[in-house]
Amino acid sequence: MPINTTGSSLPTTEYRPDTLFLEEGIEEYPLARDILSRLPDVPRQGFQDISTLTEQMKSAQYDVFGEGKKSLALSRFKGSFLKKCPGVSPGMVCCNYYVVNLSKNCIYDCSYCFLQDFLGNNPMQVAYVNVEDLLGELEEVFTQYPDRSFRVGTGELTDSLALDTIVPYTTHLLPFFNRQSNAVLELKTKSDQITNLLNHSDPTNIIVSWSLNPQTITEQEEKGTPGLIQRLEAARACLDKGYRIGFHFDPIILIPGWEEGYRQLVDILCDTLPIDKVEWVSLGSFRYRPALKSIIKNRHPETRLFTSEHLPGKDGKFRYLRPLRNQAYETIRGYLMSRSKVLNIYLCMETKEIWEDVTGKMPRSDKKLDQFFDL
Repeated sequence: MPINTTGSSLPTTEYRPDTLFLEEGIEEYPLARDILSRLPDVPRQGFQDISTLTEQMKSAQYDVFGEGKKSLALSRFKGSFLKKCPGVSPGMVCCNYYVVNLSKNCIYDCSYCFLQDFLGNNPMQVAYVNVEDLLGELEEVFTQYPDRSFRVGTGELTDSLALDTIVPYTTHLLPFFNRQSNAVLELKTKSDQITNLLNHSDPTNIIVSWSLNPQTITEQEEKGTPGLIQRLEAARACLDKGYRIGFHFDPIILIPGWEEGYRQLVDILCDTLPIDKVEWVSLGSFRYRPALKSIIKNRHPETRLFTSEHLPGKDGKFRYLRPLRNQAYETIRGYLMSRSKVLNIYLCMETKEIWEDVTGKMPRSDKKLDQFFDL
């Protein structure tokens, strides 16, 4: 499975919504005014209640998730921002990850994306602009638990950076996390929209991590995303600026020829970046809830996600058979370890049995990963 390593070094085209939906009174927030100044020519419509707007938009669209990418709603979030990673599931090892959901939906259209099912009733991009409330909440939590290490991500229900040039959350988040002694911010992305990061003077307490797959898988299963080389060039620029960087081989997709594809991926990664300076690489296999399979087949009829057998696990999600997962993790981990003996490699949303099969130990045995894992 040869990998195409060609590709432009220029950033991908910035996202421009067809319509902006503005919650009543939203202009009182500085972030909302900033966003509006960046999109002066986009048509605007007001609304009072986002639930009502959602129902109206949903009824008018045949592909709620796909069509929803064309509209951007600016709204207030009225609940608690900080939550424990919802990936915590029965029988799975948890990496003690916290998430804040500042935005919903994603401009990319990856075939395997769980948001197609999870956000089936959210027919638009939504950006919450009351970022001051978020920072106040985080300040209170971090102060209340000074001896706990918090790893906080923004990439659960969206891509952390894909919209950052028009919805610049990083200009608010980075200065805040730079002041924290017990928290780091992870910006998880497939994007190359790193302008705001490179213009920021202090990368302290910030980790930027990229999801990676072989380029052939990216081209078929990760529609609209920057290619492998573009992501790695963005990572190299961030590393040169002083940011800590990581990578997620997630989801690992086992199509015919996957062994060679992931070997070449590791070689390209290690030839492009000084791998010993990478914070970690996580490995996670393709997994999905039962309802997602029919959605994927309907929206992505050319997908190759289902060329292997899957069975449900303790958490109800379907995964490759355990021997296949073991083989994939051992193989890819071996490729990485052949290029670096000090690289931290961990498994994402896997069982203790798989951890022990693949690594011979649990993550608490690793001093660098220990602070993040809760067993």
